[in-house]
Amino acid sequence: MSDLFYPREPRCKICNSPLRDEIDQMLLGNELTPDGRRWRMEEIAAWAQQRGLETSIAALSRHKNNHLHPAMQAALETERMVEAISQATGRKLSVARAYANAVLAKTLRVLDDLDWQSLDDNQRLRAIDRGLRAGEVLSRLERADVRLEVAAKVEATLSEAGASAEIIRRVREVYGLD
Repeated sequence: MSDLFYPREPRCKICNSPLRDEIDQMLLGNELTPDGRRWRMEEIAAWAQQRGLETSIAALSRHKNNHLHPAMQAALETERMVEAISQATGRKLSVARAYANAVLAKTLRVLDDLDWQSLDDNQRLRAIDRGLRAGEVLSRLERADVRLEVAAKVEATLSEAGASAEIIRRVREVYGLD
């Protein structure tokens, strides 16, 4: 699972472990035991301990409830948002672009909720910088999506007109697709 949807919690041993992705798959039931069963908490704890991660059933449970489930919920909400935007606009959004939209919306909400009077100048500048960065990422993704759409249309038109594979390859190169 990506750090984009699932950030590491600073005090959680499991979030910060190199075994995190495997443990999460076991907790979600996406990875089964060698005999085809879902992993039990005590089995996951033993598995992790065999690999050098001292953990407990309680720690696994806290990780699952406090970090894994909220991250999964956020990913599902993002997926629903992508579908809603696609239906409303008639355009298919890439996951990256949808995620950038979600990050930008969240950034704007956070900036709007800030008590600006209580912040010092450095904190204000950092908040503004983060907001601008979110907007910049969205802008870059928008340009990349447009470039891909245009390149696909040009490529289709050239193919229909009988252009050679070399010409099409060069067009893709011009658009930065190869």
